[in-house]
Amino acid sequence: MPKYKGKRNYVTFPVAVYETIERLAEKETKSFSQMAVTLCEEALKSREITIKEND
Repeated sequence: MPKYKGKRNYVTFPVAVYETIERLAEKETKSFSQMAVTLCEEALKSREITIKEND
């Protein structure tokens, strides 16, 4: 299994935002962290910001 190359950060969410992400994650059978990353990537794309992949 390939090792995930990411950076760790600690974020405090408003309760309503946390619970919404949690529900979405359950619905899509993802972990909370995976769902948060997906939502961040979608938000960046919607703002037409290019995500540069680091190797």
